[in-house]
Amino acid sequence: MSFSQSNGKSIVIRSLSEPEKAWEYRGHTQATTVARFSPSGYYVASGDVAGNVRIWDAINDEHILKSEVRAISGRVNDISWDMDSQRVMAVGEGKEAFGRVFSYDSGNSVGTVEGHSKVINACTMRQQRPFRAVTCSDDSTCVFYHGAPYKFQSILKDHSGFVYDTKYSPNGDYFVTVGADKKVFLYDGKTGELVRQMGKDSQAAHKGSIYAVSWSPDSKYLLTSSGDRTCKFWDVEKDEIAGTVEMGVGAEHQQVGNVWAGEHIISLSLSGDINVLQMNNKQVVRAITGHQKSITAAVLTTDSNNNSLLYTGSYDGKLCTWDFSSKLMGIARAVEGGGYKHDAKLQDAASMGDVVVLGFIDDAVRFAQDSKVVGGSSGVSAAAESVALARNGTTAIAVLGNGSVVSVDRRKDGEEGAKERVLATAAKQSAEARAIATSPVSDLAAVGHADCSVQLYKLGADGQLEATPVVVKVNTREITRMAFSPCGQLLAIGDAGGKIAVVQTSTGKTVTTRWCAHTARIYGLAWTKDSQHVASCSLDGHVIVWSVESPLRKIVIKNAHLGGSSSAAFVDKHTVVSTGADGGVKVWQVVY
Repeated sequence: MSFSQSNGKSIVIRSLSEPEKAWEYRGHTQATTVARFSPSGYYVASGDVAGNVRIWDAINDEHILKSEVRAISGRVNDISWDMDSQRVMAVGEGKEAFGRVFSYDSGNSVGTVEGHSKVINACTMRQQRPFRAVTCSDDSTCVFYHGAPYKFQSILKDHSGFVYDTKYSPNGDYFVTVGADKKVFLYDGKTGELVRQMGKDSQAAHKGSIYAVSWSPDSKYLLTSSGDRTCKFWDVEKDEIAGTVEMGVGAEHQQVGNVWAGEHIISLSLSGDINVLQMNNKQVVRAITGHQKSITAAVLTTDSNNNSLLYTGSYDGKLCTWDFSSKLMGIARAVEGGGYKHDAKLQDAASMGDVVVLGFIDDAVRFAQDSKVVGGSSGVSAAAESVALARNGTTAIAVLGNGSVVSVDRRKDGEEGAKERVLATAAKQSAEARAIATSPVSDLAAVGHADCSVQLYKLGADGQLEATPVVVKVNTREITRMAFSPCGQLLAIGDAGGKIAVVQTSTGKTVTTRWCAHTARIYGLAWTKDSQHVASCSLDGHVIVWSVESPLRKIVIKNAHLGGSSSAAFVDKHTVVSTGADGGVKVWQVVY
């Protein structure tokens, strides 16, 4: 059993029983808004901000498109199927009409959606005969329809504010509506007549707007999710609250959506977290977190137990780790510790052993270890655009947005934990610095510049950089990313034009300059442990695996991430993990 969720231009299908397993549909060219499985389970109808509804196969991996319909002229807010999986209702912010009912295969009209004066927020269709449907709107009303074809029957004016959601019970006896007035109304499923307001006199009712409602499979209970940061279970027959789940403190814990499918109950937080619930449990059974915005930086490292951990940071400042040593590798864990609040964009990340250095847009450099930010924050003179760690794991080198290079030292001071301080500015540069990389086996550091050159330095114990005679000038655009091989003998250099060169670190001699398949800025480079292959990612969205021994051979993962790929790393020689602007963390199997 699965559920669907929109994410950027993609639709993600996730298993309810094993939420770490997920699949992606990428047929839309606009940002997606909603997706609904047909009652048969064979198809999914998904909508986007441009008013398009795509009907596609949910069974086969190819997700073959059945039909595409321009349902309305604006954002699609909700979609509902009839019991035969033949008719689809789509509603939203249309300019000429707020909704449409059409045949799923031909797109022909099988009804009209009318009676509303403002945007429609949700719709529901009865899964029994006689056919009925309901829509709810920002105009504080609901409209009841007879079908098929679906026609206006009556207006329901019981709510006193925006009506956010409506659902038919699985047995078709009732439908329910919820809204900004904190009220829950129950109606007869056949006639549309009001039965009662649920919990009208209950002191335990919601104290905030109710954004979503779902029925239990046996039609005996309701689940409501509210802006008051609670979810409530309602006993429909007894007209009383059967249970309440408190979600936490803070606006991010407002509940904006829910699903009750079989034995699985989930509610969606404003932060994007998926909360697994049980009716007899007052606490969240399990919270599944992840990124809702573009992932801007990531780094793969190992924790103290030798588990492979991927640190990821997104545009909204959220930090997560992903355990690739576990079968639950598709489930993220929020990074905690150090009093750090996730409110600044992560610009870059690097690791050495189990220590990670994080460079933020808020002029700060921080350290992390074992999924926790350790110590305080080092304020530097500009945003840390590129960061690297010395092999001692205590000295970080950062390239700042003003083109300068600074070293930041992590010092342990008694029980106060790790502290950082700016030690020094690097020696005079030939041009503004753009990227930094350090060797895992020596004290070498490489600084890439805006004039397309790379200077190799020796990193001193005091954090100073001493220039070596090796200067590399093989790229034709400014340097954007570099990576030393695990053996320390090779350096991969990527630039703003998508070109990648490999040179020897001891002499600067060119190994290859033939890696030119990318068409845009290089964002990430990673080596296999045997120093024979490199994975690269770019603004063009592709991930490419290159061979040092055979430079003309490559494995191309096209359009790995819509909007651009931000990082790539080898979990092992045959497994690549990548991140990107679509907010996704994806795992690829590589066959050489």
